[in-house]
Amino acid sequence: MSNESRNLATSLFKGLDLLGVLSVRSEEGAGITELVDDMGLPRTSVLRMLDSLIHYGLVGRDSERRYRVTDKFREWRMEDEQERLIAEHRPLLRRIADEVGEMAALGRLQGRRIRHLHWEEPDCRVRVMPPGGRSFEIERMAMGKLALSQRPDLVPAKSSPVTLAEIEEAGRLGYAWNRGESEEGIVAWGTWLGEPSPLALMLAITWPEFRYSDAALGKAKSILKEWRSA
Repeated sequence: MSNESRNLATSLFKGLDLLGVLSVRSEEGAGITELVDDMGLPRTSVLRMLDSLIHYGLVGRDSERRYRVTDKFREWRMEDEQERLIAEHRPLLRRIADEVGEMAALGRLQGRRIRHLHWEEPDCRVRVMPPGGRSFEIERMAMGKLALSQRPDLVPAKSSPVTLAEIEEAGRLGYAWNRGESEEGIVAWGTWLGEPSPLALMLAITWPEFRYSDAALGKAKSILKEWRSA
């Protein structure tokens, strides 16, 4: 880990992660048990962060002890960011699905997990199961390795030397692979859609292993290059 990484304010990162988790639960709110599970932190730590955010006015707690972001937090956003991001990137995902013939997904780091905001599927007889409602270990995902390259404090202590090397490589190259690590028979390639950062969007393209080819990946990269230069 670099000296720069050691100097990062990881407690601030965790507070921002918590706000991110609550922002997507703004309608139903979240109880402490749900938040502890999402954040992967001790209950006392999550409660301390919640009390601080309540004191700052960004989070509120109702009579049923469910937490939600406040209007003050929404004023920071000014719009439904998720809907805007989906609308902005859906044409790119659709084009990849149509021209490459594989599923393309949009995601970002949320807490200690990758949240899949949207995905587009090709019209194929053999298809990859969409990621919605499913949970994978972050270090086994292509997008997860990218995210961990920017958040070394979230790298699981149990990670193997091979995984650690792949995370380091993802930080250096700007893309990462999942070769059957999250699901047997599945290949995924992920990259950033902006400058690498814990808040940046990521794209993942997923193939059944038997259908993957370097030519297909090359086609996807060409589409991305054209999109970035537009």
